Amino acid sequence: MKKILTVLFLAVSIGLYQYADEGVHLKNTIIIKMTPDPMAYNPYDKGQCTYYAFNKVKADGNMIGRSWHDAKHWADRAKEEGYQINQKPAAGSLLQSPRGKQGHVAYVEKVYRNGNIKITEMNYTQPYQITSRQLTTKDIKRYQFIHPKKNPKEADRGTSD
Repeated sequence: MKKILTVLFLAVSIGLYQYADEGVHLKNTIIIKMTPDPMAYNPYDKGQCTYYAFNKVKADGNMIGRSWHDAKHWADRAKEEGYQINQKPAAGSLLQSPRGKQGHVAYVEKVYRNGNIKITEMNYTQPYQITSRQLTTKDIKRYQFIHPKKNPKEADRGTSD
């Protein structure tokens, strides 16, 4: 009888543990599903570098802040929100410069083996115009790079739970 009770107790304990674990997963899934998509709406001015950068990050399934204002503030605001900021470009990261009246941001398309990078940007020469250029390792030293975070809503879109 003692053995039967012990086995029964263990079986119930394991079942409750698995149920509790599923409950935590379900709770996290519900929270993600109820949270609005942080990238659903682009708040930046059309034709500007910030607008273009936001859309490029969104297309990657990543996210950045919606209230970083002019490009000159982006690295500081991103750092305040826990984004990784450094001088190490990576494909999908954002080049940022505080220089000029409003600063500038561009999207890193590719990092070459020699360390040079290819960027695309809007409003470098005029509003709405998208251009691309290569920067050398020497040029890169003048900029900071913002590394976007994964958008939890993008992962949610891939599930049918």
